[in-house]
Amino acid sequence: MEKGINLSLTKSLADFDVLLDAAIEAVFAKKLSVIEDYPDSVWKFQVGKYIQIENEDDDDEEDTPIFWVGYGWEENENRESILWLEFDAATSPPVYWEKINKLVGTSGKYYSEVSSEFAQAYMNKWVHFYLRGEYLRQFYDETADPKAQKSILTGFINEVLEKL
Repeated sequence: MEKGINLSLTKSLADFDVLLDAAIEAVFAKKLSVIEDYPDSVWKFQVGKYIQIENEDDDDEEDTPIFWVGYGWEENENRESILWLEFDAATSPPVYWEKINKLVGTSGKYYSEVSSEFAQAYMNKWVHFYLRGEYLRQFYDETADPKAQKSILTGFINEVLEKL
């Protein structure tokens, strides 16, 4: 049986990209697409992808929300690497931002907390969804089945998108 992805700094990041692509394709709630070469140098030291929610009813790309799915080399209180989904006020239209902002302080099946951060340096605000601890441990277990990891990532993305 194929081993799961060990998301350490020594492991190929291409494996995470493949898993994330598979999860994005598996999301049922919305049509999603990866934005290649999104112009944001802040993330050059992070791992993940910018995702755009394709809105079939709207031809205006400025009304299309964009979010980031990635994992951090920082650690949570249990010294586990973090996996998060993040919306940026600058890349999400107001109608979505209002819904997202109302979720701060809530939790769900897959996400443990929703936090909000205002960065004075960028004069911008982000909302972060963090993967719940029990799923986080399953996801990062290098003996995990990649299908289980894909299921966790897909469920996580779907749960957040359902809130929109």
